[in-house]
Amino acid sequence: MLEGYVLDPKRIDDCFMLFFTQYHPLFPILDATMGPNDYYELSPFLFWTIIVIGSRRYADDPNVLDKSSQLITPLAFSSMALRSSPMPVIQGLLLLCTWRLPTNSMYKDMTHLMCGSAVHLATQIGLHIAGVGQDFARMPVKKDQEQKVFRARLWLCCVIVSIRTSCAEGIPPLAESFFDSDERDREDMIPYLPNDLQFLHKVYITLLRAIVAMGKTNLQSIKCDVRVLRSVISIFDSQLLSLAPSAPSELDTLQLNCARIHVMAFHFFAHPMNPDADGLSRFYSLCISTINTATAMAQTVNFASVSQSFVDRTICLAGFSIFRLVRSPLAQHLDLAVGEQAFFQAVQFLKSVSLQPGDIGMRTALIMHDLWNSNKVFRRKDGRIESLGLRLRTRLSMSVSYDMFWYWREEFGNMQNPYNGDEALNVPTEATQPGSPPYIRNPNQDQKFPTTNPGPTSIPTAQQPLTKFDPSLINPQLQVDPSAPQQMSFDTWDGSDYNVPPMLDQFPDYDWAAGFEFSNSDFPNAPLGPIGGPMMPQNVGNMGYTFG
Repeated sequence: MLEGYVLDPKRIDDCFMLFFTQYHPLFPILDATMGPNDYYELSPFLFWTIIVIGSRRYADDPNVLDKSSQLITPLAFSSMALRSSPMPVIQGLLLLCTWRLPTNSMYKDMTHLMCGSAVHLATQIGLHIAGVGQDFARMPVKKDQEQKVFRARLWLCCVIVSIRTSCAEGIPPLAESFFDSDERDREDMIPYLPNDLQFLHKVYITLLRAIVAMGKTNLQSIKCDVRVLRSVISIFDSQLLSLAPSAPSELDTLQLNCARIHVMAFHFFAHPMNPDADGLSRFYSLCISTINTATAMAQTVNFASVSQSFVDRTICLAGFSIFRLVRSPLAQHLDLAVGEQAFFQAVQFLKSVSLQPGDIGMRTALIMHDLWNSNKVFRRKDGRIESLGLRLRTRLSMSVSYDMFWYWREEFGNMQNPYNGDEALNVPTEATQPGSPPYIRNPNQDQKFPTTNPGPTSIPTAQQPLTKFDPSLINPQLQVDPSAPQQMSFDTWDGSDYNVPPMLDQFPDYDWAAGFEFSNSDFPNAPLGPIGGPMMPQNVGNMGYTFG
C-alpha cells in the first residue's frame, strides 16, 4: 500500500515480471533473483520504483502507472531523508532517471533533482572512492571483495546516469574531476564489471570531457572562436568514434551515436554566416543513421516501448538538427528526401515512446510536425530565412531543441519571443571565420522541402510535397565551400591556455523558463501523472509545456 493506494498481488507480480524482462536487461542495476517481498523489505521506495517502471506498458491496468507515478516522487524524497538504507534509494533514483516519470511539462520534471540526489547520496557513503567505504562509515567495515565490486558498479551507474541526464537537460554536469578520477585505484575491479558498463562509462566520460571543453569556448557569444570550437568537436567526435568497434551491443552503439550527436550539435554555435559544410554534412548523415537505427530497433525488438529518456531526447535533437539543415543553404548538397524521411521517423518514434495522451513525447512530436509546415520559422526581420544560428545559447547541445521550442511558442503559442533580435545577421569577426575560402551559393538552384497536406491530424510523409516554404528566402550571404581544404589544426590545442571563466559561470540560469499552460482540448482523456564502463585506459493542440 502506498498512501492508501493498494495493489493486488497479481498486478504486483505482473509489474515485476515486466520490469525484469523488458527494462532490467537494458540497465541491470538490480538483483533479478530477488522477489517482490524481498524488495519491499529492503526498501519500499525501490519496490514501488519497480512497480512504476514495470507498469509503463501494463495493458491490463493502465491506472497502475497513473496512480503510482503520482505517489512515487514524495516517497522518493521521504526515503532520502531517512538515510537508513541509502544503497537501494540510490538504485531507485537512478532507475527513475533512466525511465522518467510521465509528465506533460518538462518544467515539472523532477529527474535532474533526483539524479543530483542520487549522486550526492552516493558520495556521502564514499561510493566515489575505491574500496568498501571505511572512511565514510561510523563502524569498522569488513573488507569484502563482493561489496567492493558492488560499490564500484553502482558508482559507475551513478556516473553514467548523471552525465546523460545533465546532457539531456542541457545543464552542465558536475565537476569533471568528480567523475573522471580514481580510475587507477579501481583497475583491479575491471575483471569483475560487465563489459557493457565499462563501455558506457568510457562513452559518457568522453562526452563529459567534451562538454567541459565546449564550455570553455565562449558559447554564449555568437562571435565565439570557430577554429577552437571545431577543433574541440573534431577531437572528441574522433575519440567517441574510436570506441565504436568495442561496442558490446546494438543498444550500446546507439548510445554511442547519441553521444556523438550531442558533441556535433555544437556546430550550430558557430557563426551562421560561416558554416562548416563538411562537418554539418557529416552531422546530417549521423542524425539520419541514428534515427534509422532507433526506428529499426523499434520495429524489430519493440525498442520504443522501453527506450531510455536520454535516447528519446537525442532523437528529438537529431530531428530538429535535420530540420535546420534542410532549411539552410547547405540543403542543395544534402539528400533531402532521406532527411525528411528520417525527420518523420523521429516524429513517429516520439509518438511511440509516449505513455499517456498529451505527455511530452506526444507533444514534442506534434511540435515537430507544426514547425515542419511553418513558413515563418527561422525568418528574420528582413524576411530572410536563417536556420543555422542559435538565439538560445546556454543549454549546451540541447540549445538546438530549446531554441526550436521558442520558435513554436512564438508562432503557435501566441507568446512573445524574447529572442527577437537579429544577432545572427551580424558580420562575423576575424576570430569567427574559418580558415577556408567561401563559395558563392547558386541562387538559381532552389530546393523543395516536402511536407504534408494540411489536415487536422495528419502526419506528413516523405512523398507529400511542401508548398509553404520558399527557399529564396534563405540568406544569400551564407557562403560555404564543402570542397575547400580546412586549414585548422586539431593536434596542438588542449584548451589550457584559454583564459575563460569556470564552466558553471558560463551557464548562469537554468530556471528562466516560465510555465506555459497548454490547453488539453486535443487530449480530452489525459489523466497525466504529476511531476514527474568503467575505467578509461588513460585520461580519456500541441505542446504548451516549458522545455526547461
